[in-house]
Amino acid sequence: MIEFAELMVFLGYSDERSTIRWCEKNHFPFLKMGLKKYISSHLLTQYIDNQLVIFDAVNSGADVLPKYETKSNMTNMNQSANLTLPDKSRPDGLYLFCNGCKSYYTSHKEAKCKCRKLVYKARIHISGTKHGTVPKVLQARDFTNALTEFLTLRKNLENNSFQKIPIRKVESVPVLLDDCFNLYIDFLNNKDVPTHKQKKRDPDHIRKVELTFGLYKEALQRHGIKTDILKFVDVNDEMIGFVHDHFLNDMELANKTYNNRMAFLRTFTSHIIEEYKLDYKNPFYGVNTLLVTPKVTSVRENEFNDLLKIVTPENGIEKRKQKGRENLRTTTWFKPWLKFAFRLGLFTGGRSEDVVELKWTDVILGEDGKFDTLKTIDYKIDNANSNKTSAKERMFKHFAITKELGDLLLEMGYQHYKGSDKYLIAPDDNLKRSNVARIISGAFTHYYRQLNTGREVTYRNLRKTFMTSALSQFGASSTALTNHKNISMTVKHYQDKEVTRDAAKQNFSVFKKK
Repeated sequence: MIEFAELMVFLGYSDERSTIRWCEKNHFPFLKMGLKKYISSHLLTQYIDNQLVIFDAVNSGADVLPKYETKSNMTNMNQSANLTLPDKSRPDGLYLFCNGCKSYYTSHKEAKCKCRKLVYKARIHISGTKHGTVPKVLQARDFTNALTEFLTLRKNLENNSFQKIPIRKVESVPVLLDDCFNLYIDFLNNKDVPTHKQKKRDPDHIRKVELTFGLYKEALQRHGIKTDILKFVDVNDEMIGFVHDHFLNDMELANKTYNNRMAFLRTFTSHIIEEYKLDYKNPFYGVNTLLVTPKVTSVRENEFNDLLKIVTPENGIEKRKQKGRENLRTTTWFKPWLKFAFRLGLFTGGRSEDVVELKWTDVILGEDGKFDTLKTIDYKIDNANSNKTSAKERMFKHFAITKELGDLLLEMGYQHYKGSDKYLIAPDDNLKRSNVARIISGAFTHYYRQLNTGREVTYRNLRKTFMTSALSQFGASSTALTNHKNISMTVKHYQDKEVTRDAAKQNFSVFKKK
């Protein structure tokens, strides 16, 4: 027997997983005893001999032998008249088998046939059945190696529920924190994840998780901990305290950002514990969630009009510092369709992913031939279901085509594009829709900052502006415009109460004036 670690060195691999894959590819069974794994030295020697034969054949110009012998060739190579099988040492299921008369023998003393074509053969009983067996001719040429090969075969079959194809993957348990990081990122990317468990995740989300892992390591390294050799199960409460201090004191993260980062790490740790059934308590469960006060800010009418005026190529150039570099990074945000995108977001209350996916075929007309609604897939729900929702079960949004939205559609070229499958925004740009959404969001932030209002406003705030106005004018009926299931969602997350107070100063009276 050869220890797995020796085989890994022999093959030149630095990790156990690669060695396991090599064994599976070349059909090398291995035996696990305690914490160590072993393979048959006889099988390895035979493999090396076969490779040398191929090497000699190639260099001599002869026909190259196949990489693997066929079953019949292997049988002829292994058969012999002088094999031994001690009756007292023989486990149930191991036999001498004659390829000539097809007879089974439980001892070499019983093998009286004159065929001289004996091989070692296993007939392993399938547990749960009365007579079911798994037969296999062994490659061994002596009893010691036959016994080892038989026990390995039986163990592998038992571990795989006696199936011929692997149904239980042999996975080594990750030890180092770094290895666990890599495995989790693979999981988020659906690598080696069964189809029914796969989820479509935003690449930006995965990027944020990777960034959080880097900050996690940075926090520990600041206290002298070598993260490249740190074991996953050695992370303790004191280390979580280091991460906590780094996020709040060193980086001065906002409460919401802090909560998000800690949630990433808590979810990652729970996944590794559950996936590999580790006897380890998740230390991130002791982290308190910081208070976050929802702050809803809408865009004022004068601000929006001023914003549209400065959307020009000249104002669209942004220069910003890059971490670790002296040169400034230049970004040109201007696009000819940006004003349309901003107005479409304001007049529909749609998210950026809704706006960029709208097509001219989504324009629905009423019976009178006038504009009625924009009908589109609810991409937030669709993405949450990993885009696996059937066409019949898909959720749709309906954006009412108001007077201002209808005028905008005409201005954007409805008469020219109506009925076509082109997008409303950037119809002729060869860009992914996700990139169009990113440009809209980034450009809005860039142009709005030039207004110097002193407020933090992004493209998302256009949605809150629409919701606030709809709620103010239609009350509970506004759900028909907002596409929310109930009004509480609008009130809690989208109503700008400052706008409501300003309106009350002008129009509200406890005793309604006649």
